[in-house]
Parts: sequence; structure tokens; C-alpha cells
Amino acid sequence: MATDSQCEAAYRRLRPYCDVLEEAGELDYGLAAGEQYYALSWLIAAILENHVTVPQEPLLDAFGLLEDEDKDEYASALDKELAQTT
Repeated sequence: MATDSQCEAAYRRLRPYCDVLEEAGELDYGLAAGEQYYALSWLIAAILENHVTVPQEPLLDAFGLLEDEDKDEYASALDKELAQTT
């Protein structure tokens, strides 16, 4: 399992790309509450659901920090996003 510091660092790398989202401010609530893993998971979900343009490397790095259950949940959406950007 990823550490809180790894999750927070990945979150902070991806978060600037989400400023375009209507719920951008709400994405920070999890991090502010000390829930780094869930904040990262929700951020990845928002990126994939809203087709936010994010560089592939930090997105894949962040995805690699997820627990297997969450990876399984997001895998299909991630594959679709990656197929569109390559």
C-alpha cells in the first residue's frame, strides 16, 4: 500500500490539471481531512470521468499507487483515456 506522503505527492502533481473542473475545490476536501489515499483516488476518478487532459507519466504513476480493488475499478476508463491520447 502506498504511503500518505506518496499519495499526497501524486495528488499535488495531478491536481493543477483539474482546475478546469466544476468540482475542483471539492477535490481538496479529502486532502485537507488527512485522507491522502482517498483524495488521490477521487482525483483519478474525476480525471477519468471528465476526460481531463493529463500527462501520461504522472497519471500512470498515481494509478500505480492505488490498491488493487481501485485499480480494477478504474482500469477500463484508464485504458480508454490512454487509447485516446496515443
